[in-house]
Amino acid sequence: MNGTLNRRELMMKALAGLAGGAIGWLPVELATNGHSLTEVETAASLYFTYFAMCMLSGLIGGFIVAAEGQQIELTRETRNRFLRGFIICAVIAIFSNYISNRIFGAILAIGGWSINHEGSMAFLVIGRITSWIVMGGLLGAGVGIATFNIPNIGKGGLGGVIGGFIGGALFDLINYASGGGLPARLIGLSLIGLMIGLLIGLVQELTKAAWIVVEKGRLRGRQFRIEGARASIGRAEENPIGLFGDQGVQPRHAIIERNGSDYVLKNLAVAAGTVVNGSRIESAVLREGDRINIGGYEMVFHLRQAVRQPRASLATRAPSPAPASAAAPAASVANGGPYLVDSSGQRYPLKCDSSTTLGRALDNDIVVNHSSVSRHHAAIESQNGSTKVRDLSSQNGTFVSERRVTEAYLNDGDSVRLGDAPFTFRA
Repeated sequence: MNGTLNRRELMMKALAGLAGGAIGWLPVELATNGHSLTEVETAASLYFTYFAMCMLSGLIGGFIVAAEGQQIELTRETRNRFLRGFIICAVIAIFSNYISNRIFGAILAIGGWSINHEGSMAFLVIGRITSWIVMGGLLGAGVGIATFNIPNIGKGGLGGVIGGFIGGALFDLINYASGGGLPARLIGLSLIGLMIGLLIGLVQELTKAAWIVVEKGRLRGRQFRIEGARASIGRAEENPIGLFGDQGVQPRHAIIERNGSDYVLKNLAVAAGTVVNGSRIESAVLREGDRINIGGYEMVFHLRQAVRQPRASLATRAPSPAPASAAAPAASVANGGPYLVDSSGQRYPLKCDSSTTLGRALDNDIVVNHSSVSRHHAAIESQNGSTKVRDLSSQNGTFVSERRVTEAYLNDGDSVRLGDAPFTFRA
């Protein structure tokens, strides 16, 4: 799976660029139809041409950025992406059109083109390709800017340069084959949009560092690139990794943060939880091939050029629900005292003839690193051969055998749950 291209995204970006080029052809056609390179351009005609190129660039950029969500549905987030891409690329087109026109004019002048005088066709082709490379590169950079991810600016620019070169070269070939006019401009501009969308997506795919593939759930087969410092996971539309159609997924369920070369998955859901390789986690460093379960979704994490490491080396991964002893109680399991066992089998001895405090704060005897656990959640008291648990006014409650209690005596084998953190009591 490592290195697999996201063909769905490539197809959607190519089709998005094609649609933007085809629709953007209309204002360009209205601005350029009937005009010759050897004619003097009026101020009104010049402004209309700039407006038309802004519309073309905005539509191509808007559609490509909207395709980042890999959705056909017209959602609020898709609309926002389109508007963001349209505005940024349309503004950039003012400058890119000016620069490309100056370059185009300079190359035409070298080739002998002037008012009322046609020059070399070879220089016309070279000028058009060069100007479209500039236009495509700046348009691609605009698409990258609209994603709010700095590395995407360079990737988009490179994709735009390649797309502009191919589209510019094909423009004159189509123009020659069709005899010029409307068909050549329609096909040429549509192909430019398609190539820019396809190649921006391709460059992003070939340079991606980490990604997730959905293997179970409504979006089975969908891939999500992990870009930037963090990527949130959840049911809400604004999440870069959107897991829709499952009520078991919280609106903002988890987050993946990049820490140097590591990608750290952090759980944000209080009740539902996040599972990695069968263990519920609060925070875990992800490795190539790790399986992530959220609600009814199962996903696989991939890391480019990853070196597989044994699971035992993942010292930062806490066992479900991630309790860890901050200060070891005086009694030990080896001495036959009572203890708690979490769902992974890890044991936590309890003090004999004293009180053992449990909670999320570091000053507890047993620190339970779980978002549903209060800072000082409960105390377990062992005296005269009996043990009872006492809730310390916790927010999410203390449960014995799934019954919420203020305090209760414990028998061997009873289940004890602090919020959503489960344990078993052993006498």
